Amino acid sequence: MGLLKQINDVTERMIRGFLIAILIGILLVCFYQVATRFVFVSYAFAWTEEMARLLYLWGCFLGTAVLLRQKRLIRVDIISNVLPKSLFRAIEIIMLLSMLGFSLVLVVKGFEFCNSISQDRLTLLGHPRSWFWLPVPVAGVFACMYILEQILDDLGELFAGS
Repeated sequence: MGLLKQINDVTERMIRGFLIAILIGILLVCFYQVATRFVFVSYAFAWTEEMARLLYLWGCFLGTAVLLRQKRLIRVDIISNVLPKSLFRAIEIIMLLSMLGFSLVLVVKGFEFCNSISQDRLTLLGHPRSWFWLPVPVAGVFACMYILEQILDDLGELFAGS
């Protein structure tokens, strides 16, 4: 458990660094696009829109993984207020197991899909089209790690409380 937490701490810090770089990249690319389109009309580049979209997708999926670890995703908490803590903990473990299953599907099917479209190229950037879909399985891997950590934490609390 301690090793998984340490690994997740490191990966979360890395993802947060990537998210900062992605945000800066989106801002710079969009600023460049607006500046070249309206100020330097003859130097406008079409690839900036595709790059901003690509960075946005990576930011959304990686950010979701970080929010999942921090337990900051949207949830209905009326159940936790009504049920006894041990019963709610058991229900939460079941929910986490279903989330883990869904994340595993994202990983497996996401990599399969990326592999199936790896020969297609982006129109303007010329890179593989799978770069637009790669954040799905990558975020799924991190989600699996973070969910597993939460399951182990909840199991420890459930059995410690018994």
